[in-house]
Amino acid sequence: MQTQRALSAVGLWWRWVLTTLVGTLMGSMFGIAACLAGVHFLSVHLIQRGICHTGFGSLNCSVATGIVCGAIAESTFVGLMQYVVLRRFLKSPAWWILASTFSWTWIAFAATSLAYTAQFGFAINADGGFVESNIFDRIPILAANSLWVVLAGIILGILQWLVLWNGRFRSPSHVQFLKSRSLLWIVVNFVLIAFLPIAIIPIFRGQGTLYGILLFFLGFSPLYATITAATLVKMQLHKLNKLDVSLPLSTSNEISS
Repeated sequence: MQTQRALSAVGLWWRWVLTTLVGTLMGSMFGIAACLAGVHFLSVHLIQRGICHTGFGSLNCSVATGIVCGAIAESTFVGLMQYVVLRRFLKSPAWWILASTFSWTWIAFAATSLAYTAQFGFAINADGGFVESNIFDRIPILAANSLWVVLAGIILGILQWLVLWNGRFRSPSHVQFLKSRSLLWIVVNFVLIAFLPIAIIPIFRGQGTLYGILLFFLGFSPLYATITAATLVKMQLHKLNKLDVSLPLSTSNEISS
């Protein structure tokens, strides 16, 4: 009888951190290329066809197109690398990669839009004169854009948890395990992504750049990888691996198919 080797808590933690960071660094190379292609080529075609005129919210058409293209490229690569760790728990890599790509693209777009949102500006009076507005006048738009970032974090946690929930093991013990720990992954992702607006508003002050956004997310990645790795250990996914060890190889192949 052949079995698969079980992952320890430490093994699960460092593999998740390593693959997430490597995926982020390697994905950044593809993301930068995709972002430049979106800014200089794709956005031009969108404008010519009338699909994109001035832009979306605080972003102009070129920046919006570039951030979406770059985020899709990078998040896809990160999701693929994370699947290397989670492959023994998931039925198919496609759903994890799709969930991660969609959610992180939304997060990147919303976070960039918030970074570009001006905190100071000018308003026109009824008599045609200009009056300067301060950050207190901009609180509604800043709050709205911050909520979009937080909502994206909630979607990220829910979609990824659904993929984990619908993994290989649907035994009664697996279902009971998920009932007791199901909200942990969602809550952690919500808290981590909710931290982004708190950091973005004072750092960028409405003067965001694509280069600055890239550095910001590269700096955020180690924090995210470390805490989510600890969350996976807390959820005790390695216990599900013990179920895999108890299965004969033929049975595991049947489940995979």
